[in-house]
Amino acid sequence: MNHSLLPRQKKIEGAVQGSVYIVEVSGKMYGLISGDIHTVNLEGKKVEKVEISYKFRKNLQEEFNQMFHETWANIEENFYNETFHGIDWPGMKKRYAAYLPHLGSRADLRVVLNDMLGELNASHLGFNSAGDEEKIFYKTQNAETGIIFEEEKPYTVKYVVKNSPADKKGKDIKAGDVLTHVNGQAVDTKMSRHYYFAQPSLDEELSLSFSRGSEKYDVKVRPQAFSALVSLLYDEWIDNNRSLVRSKGKNRIAYSHMRNMGKGELDKFMMEMNSEEYAKEGLILDLRFNTGGNVHDDVLRFLNQRPYLKWKYREGAFTVQPNFTPAAHPIVLLINEQSLSDAEMTAAGFKELGLGKIVGTETYRWIIFTSGKGLVDGSFYRIPGWGCYTLDGKNLEQEGVQPDIPVANTFKDRLEGRDPQLERAVSEIMGQLK
Repeated sequence: MNHSLLPRQKKIEGAVQGSVYIVEVSGKMYGLISGDIHTVNLEGKKVEKVEISYKFRKNLQEEFNQMFHETWANIEENFYNETFHGIDWPGMKKRYAAYLPHLGSRADLRVVLNDMLGELNASHLGFNSAGDEEKIFYKTQNAETGIIFEEEKPYTVKYVVKNSPADKKGKDIKAGDVLTHVNGQAVDTKMSRHYYFAQPSLDEELSLSFSRGSEKYDVKVRPQAFSALVSLLYDEWIDNNRSLVRSKGKNRIAYSHMRNMGKGELDKFMMEMNSEEYAKEGLILDLRFNTGGNVHDDVLRFLNQRPYLKWKYREGAFTVQPNFTPAAHPIVLLINEQSLSDAEMTAAGFKELGLGKIVGTETYRWIIFTSGKGLVDGSFYRIPGWGCYTLDGKNLEQEGVQPDIPVANTFKDRLEGRDPQLERAVSEIMGQLK
């Protein structure tokens, strides 16, 4: 190869890789770098920002009109169901366009467009819009420590969430301890506890004082956002489920829960199946509360593996090929009314392939594969374009997936710490193992 014919590459100071778009105008080079126009000096290997200032007046009513009609038109061209779920879509345009002259804010536009999209009675739809005029100046958030308090005694510690800020070495907070001060301020037990933890922004550190009988002590913790605490509580729920399966299943049943059908959860599922769980005699795959994604094929391909031969070293024990054969053992899939999107694809495939029993309640009926599109001001709407159907033609968006063994978890069950769905899954596999 003649390397002299290859184009030369130059490093240009100030140009971030992957963010430069260069054009030539009247013999001069210009580049769009991170949203700003720059002159590009190839010989000098540098760029210089072009300062631009231009005033213009924005007509929100005209923008809102354009955004409304563009959203309607793209749904009309791309909605996955040619009958629009039996809705008169042109009629909806006429009906909701009548509100356009009366829109007084971006919030009004959101209401009108989302109500119009809601007429389709379909999932994976929605319109989002935000503008500078809606920015909130004052806001607060809860500084979460991971300490869970008693409901009847809101300043008395019930327990500390595993892996939370309060669950660190040297922080010996125990059940029954009473919170007395937050950042040196004595608490009023007649005041809502959240008053002492609501902040405009999270402090780097909180100082908490407790009493334990006659003993008093101080603890410093680094608070986290509420969303982080919710994630830890979810982990706690999964750990409790695994303990229940281990106990009632006499350590013979593997348990795995997938929060969603994303790559991270797929990797976690595979690691669990390829580590301490692979030698178990049965498997419970829990897709309750699963929010979807797009890894159903990988999960089902793994679950469908069956042994096709055996091999062994001289005088050694037999092992099978492939190394992991879930379909050779009893499998139960758990679903509920909050299993949605790709979780429903997985459940439908599980049933079609005959991989085992499905326990729980019918799925959410929320499965259309979707894309989206941006509008003139950065607003965004979703376009459901691909329907998902069973082999006999049933639309999962409207039919969902029915369990083989219907079991409901009631609100009373949750309050009393029971999980009839999981317990039935365990008993189903133990019955097959007998």
